[in-house]
Amino acid sequence: MPMSEPLRLFVHRTSSASLRVTIFMSVAGVPDSLVEKVEMGLATDPRGIPVYTLSEGDPVTEALGTTDLKAFNPESRIPVLLLPDGRKMTQSGAIIDYIRTLHDDGGMEPDDPWARAEMRRLMWIIAADVQPYQNIPFIIQAMTEWDMVRAMPTEHPLRLHFIRREFGAIEALLANCAGTCAVGDRVTLADCFIVPQVRNALMAGIDLPNEFPILSRVFDHVTEVPAVRRVLEDAGGKVQPSFFSKAHMEAYAAGDG
Repeated sequence: MPMSEPLRLFVHRTSSASLRVTIFMSVAGVPDSLVEKVEMGLATDPRGIPVYTLSEGDPVTEALGTTDLKAFNPESRIPVLLLPDGRKMTQSGAIIDYIRTLHDDGGMEPDDPWARAEMRRLMWIIAADVQPYQNIPFIIQAMTEWDMVRAMPTEHPLRLHFIRREFGAIEALLANCAGTCAVGDRVTLADCFIVPQVRNALMAGIDLPNEFPILSRVFDHVTEVPAVRRVLEDAGGKVQPSFFSKAHMEAYAAGDG
């Protein structure tokens, strides 16, 4: 389906969900003439939670009259795919599915039906069972507003619990389906989801080689694939950088925010 102008993908390099899509696009060779990446801004709210913002001077920002992401996407989340006709698609998996209808990805799904199902199972474990519960904004809000036990958000016990629980499940699945990559020997959509989540786990201090050796081997291989490595270099490396404000969080929790 030809487009008169490129789709616009609103992302930020600190967003794991954004990285799923940008890794997919890099591996699949999606050209900027089809999907233009728009880097968003990043601010910090009074609780120390990172907040994505629309960029000053962007046509969308000027049309809305605000940098508030919620005015653009009521979910207040990224990535967001904007079509030339004004329609918007959210959620990383749905965005990837739509782009794949417009561009041949060169085979980022396995040919075997069972292997394709395994790939999607890995994707949804990441998207539904790991990411929401280890999300740093969620951890900060739970500590500052819901009286959850206080700890460094990046290494909070609740965060580590969900990472380790679901990585254990992933490790067991990989024992049966992994080759050099998560499902077989070529990068699939499962790897696009796994790599950003492993970066978060490394930031949390997870000892990946000793705790999850198969996952570690897959991560090491996939992150050296040139198309993946380029995205990670732009995003700060193989370990997710920390970007919350500890000072804001502590002031807010103390009632000084």
